[in-house]
Amino acid sequence: MHRTPAKEPKHGPVFQFMRSQHLFRAETVLRAVTGLRAMTAVGAALIMVLLLLASVQGAGLQSAQRGMHAPIKPTEQVPLASSHGEEEREIYGQLAQTVTSFIGEWLVTLDDHTPITVVLTPKTDVRKFKKRLPEPGTWLKAEGILLPDGRLDARRVRPDDSEPNQVVVRLKPSADPNATVQALATEYEMSVRAVLTSANIYLFITREDEEEKITHLLSDDRVWWAELNRVSRVPTGSPYRTWKWGSPADSSYVNQQAFEQVNLAPVAGVISGTDVTVAILDTGVDLEHPALVEALDVISGSDMISDTDRPDDIGPGAAWGHGTHVAGIIHAIAPAARIMPLRVLDTHGRGNTFILAYAIEYAAQQGADVINLSLGADCDSRTLTETIAAVVAQGVVIVAAAGNDASPIPTCPASLPGVIAVAAVDEQRVRTSWSNYGPWVTLAAPGEGITSTFPLGYATETNISPGYASWSGTSMATPFVTAAAALVLEQRSAGKIQASVLEQLTTHGIDISALNPLPYSVGRHLDIAAALVLDEPQEPPAVSHALYLPSVLRR
Repeated sequence: MHRTPAKEPKHGPVFQFMRSQHLFRAETVLRAVTGLRAMTAVGAALIMVLLLLASVQGAGLQSAQRGMHAPIKPTEQVPLASSHGEEEREIYGQLAQTVTSFIGEWLVTLDDHTPITVVLTPKTDVRKFKKRLPEPGTWLKAEGILLPDGRLDARRVRPDDSEPNQVVVRLKPSADPNATVQALATEYEMSVRAVLTSANIYLFITREDEEEKITHLLSDDRVWWAELNRVSRVPTGSPYRTWKWGSPADSSYVNQQAFEQVNLAPVAGVISGTDVTVAILDTGVDLEHPALVEALDVISGSDMISDTDRPDDIGPGAAWGHGTHVAGIIHAIAPAARIMPLRVLDTHGRGNTFILAYAIEYAAQQGADVINLSLGADCDSRTLTETIAAVVAQGVVIVAAAGNDASPIPTCPASLPGVIAVAAVDEQRVRTSWSNYGPWVTLAAPGEGITSTFPLGYATETNISPGYASWSGTSMATPFVTAAAALVLEQRSAGKIQASVLEQLTTHGIDISALNPLPYSVGRHLDIAAALVLDEPQEPPAVSHALYLPSVLRR
């Protein structure tokens, strides 16, 4: 392809994790110097300076050589120890109904769609809501004691919109960045967890309230900006929970109507995405799925949730299979493209913007030509905005889901400059009732009842026909466009197309404005064959048909 992967960056991996023993070395030195009471003040100060210089240089050198060593995974739902010997729980879920007070019972729906009652008392810490009651659908994190009747006696409840005790900071250029970051860590009692070296962006862990820490950092002359580490998620909404199961054979996957809708037949077997690498940033991919295994390009450090080299799509969880399903759509349209899975969301579909920004940068560093983002993140994240801008400037194509909220409000990363935003339409090319819309949407593609690959392990646990399933959402529409981008890139590399991928796909898309009048515009409809240069008309492949089993609603 036109981009050469940089497997060994000049300064080590673009994203470096730093171990705690190096982060607190400056504090150890200070404690040691304080203990030298017999020395003169001048002598102690001189030794402190020398030791600090050695510490900073050693930490910088070792961190650059080390690469990734510790995960920056999002907070998980795990039992916690209580000072009274009772089991304390952390839960994540969405507020299920309107609440009128910060005292009383709140009904919360967990990731697996199980309801739980959270009991708030005058002692419950709700400061993060800033005296504003949350609306139904708001994601929450609650900590407390699980009562015998199944309710949660909450010690703390907060919006689950950012990672607690984490701050993302971009430093201004300096002669010695290592010294600057170590000085900040010491002065503000923080530790460095990770760094995006290309942009001088650091993830700090703080013992104190992260918002208070940001307030102080913003007034520091060494800091360009500081922000919360926002949570990112698989797009939710009504289509997210609806499943339809088919035969374990792939006939209904290969021959589904959606491929005809995007005009794939004239291209099949002619242009296939040769020498193009597509990165899928999602819940991972079933690494053993027979339809995908030969197409996978698994790179080191690609599971950023569990910090392993195996980005497997594992469960159980509400988002189990999401990445595998996305991968199958891409592979069906661009079968020769290499698929690079990076796991940035856990099995419940939860991640954070720092992980996402790192994965985007790392994928580009490892040679990805197209990046599929069937997920959503906070639009206020400068970390994500600046990372995407840098990667797009390198020529990498980024395609993202518009979201499933039936809303015209721009979502991110889909609405960021240079990103191709994808909405979902039905078989008649009419916007689905749940797809987002608006002038910020670039293209529309099929997103309702899409059949694709699914983890074999799910079938084993649920006694369902293995290997394939149908799912709806803008997450499913997005990989149609991602795969089309891979086909365009193949022809751009061969000199047959001069326009950019964005220009080529939009210019040759089908005008569906009459079917989706304002304000419900969703851009042009994807037309794969029209966007490519075909030497001769091709005979469409024979089509077979298969019946589906009844729909299943996961609860």
